[in-house]
Amino acid sequence: MIDLLTPVLDQAGIEFVDVEFQGNDIVGTIRCLIYKPGGITVKDCQQVSRMVHPILEVNGLIDGNMALEVASPGIDRPLVTEADFRRNIGRAVQIETTSETGESHELGGTVLDVKDGVLRLEESGTVTELQISTIIKAQIQLMW
Repeated sequence: MIDLLTPVLDQAGIEFVDVEFQGNDIVGTIRCLIYKPGGITVKDCQQVSRMVHPILEVNGLIDGNMALEVASPGIDRPLVTEADFRRNIGRAVQIETTSETGESHELGGTVLDVKDGVLRLEESGTVTELQISTIIKAQIQLMW
């Protein structure tokens, strides 16, 4: 779905961050998370909804029993793409990864760099490199 919608949103100057699905095959909600420098407005969400709903419908990804929500990912937004990590260079993040054996691992650190699908994190002087494709979940570590 991301590959289908990204080019359309790019033309509008909006980045497609992630898609979440809640529900089952009969009734559910598709939530599209979007980003724009300077923030997302209600008008942006309405515009994106009008743009993507027909595309999802034509491609059989949404029907009359499915709701479409468009929203900003918020302050604790998921980090999914290289661009997400690049925007957060210098910030602390929490990451859950998976290994080739299927084991999940949690780690945290400061984003140093991201390039060619590889994320570099630093924690207590130790630098770790991760393939973004192995990341299950990542978000900014909020300091309250």
